[in-house]
Amino acid sequence: MNLFNRHKIRTYIAIAVTLDCGSTLADVSGNVALTSDYVFRGFSQTEGDPAIQGGFDVAYDNGLYAGVWASNVESDPSAPVNYNGANVETDIYGGWAGNFDALSLEIGYLRYQYPGTKANANNTDEFHLGAGYETSVVSTTLNLHYSPDYFGADKAFYWDLGIDVPLPKNIIFTAHYGLTDYQDNSLGDDYVDWCIGFSTEWNKLRFVLSYINTAGITDTCDNNVCAERFVLSVSRSL
Repeated sequence: MNLFNRHKIRTYIAIAVTLDCGSTLADVSGNVALTSDYVFRGFSQTEGDPAIQGGFDVAYDNGLYAGVWASNVESDPSAPVNYNGANVETDIYGGWAGNFDALSLEIGYLRYQYPGTKANANNTDEFHLGAGYETSVVSTTLNLHYSPDYFGADKAFYWDLGIDVPLPKNIIFTAHYGLTDYQDNSLGDDYVDWCIGFSTEWNKLRFVLSYINTAGITDTCDNNVCAERFVLSVSRSL
C-alpha cells in the first residue's frame, strides 16, 4: 500500500472517531490516485512505471474501520520485483483507531492479495500497532508491522516513523523512515528506506512530490526497483 495513501486513511479515521459515540452510523469515503511510480517500502512495484490506484474506506464512530485498496503491479516474471502473473494488488484491511487529546492509537490487520498470481506465497497477512502525537506545529507517528509469513519467507517486522509539518501556502512537509527486519535472508538483507515529500491541495485534488531512497540492500535490487527516485502523485477523495 502506498505510504501517502495510508497517511490519508489514518487522518480520515482520526477525524471520524471524534464523532458522537452514541451514533452507530458509519462514514464512507473513497479515493483515486495516479502516481508516476508505485513504491512500497523503498521498492518499486511497477518497475518504475506509473500506477492507477483507488480504494474505499468505512469508519464507525466507535473507532472501528475497514477498507479495500487496489493498484496495478508488475506481472512479468523476469522483473526483479514481480507477482508471478498477477497485475493487480488488492489490499483488504480493518482495525481500530482512537484519539485521546493529542495522542492517537491504532491497531489493525491488512491482507495483501494478488489475484491471478501463480505463487500463492505472494498473498501475505500483516498486523500493525501504531501511535501518533499531534501538536500545532508537527505530527508524528510510529508504527510496528508484523507478518508471520512475509511474501512466502519467514517472519518479518517493519518499523515506520513519520513526521508531518504544516507549512505556509497550504503545503505539508512529510518525512518517513522505515526499517525492514527479515527473520531470515530468503528475501534479501535487512534494509532501511526513507523519503521526504511535499503535498498540497488545489481544486479538490491532492498533489504529492516525494523523494525516496533505500540503504543496506545488496540483493534483489536494480536501478528500476530500489534506486533513489522522485515520485509525483495526484489523488482525489470521493
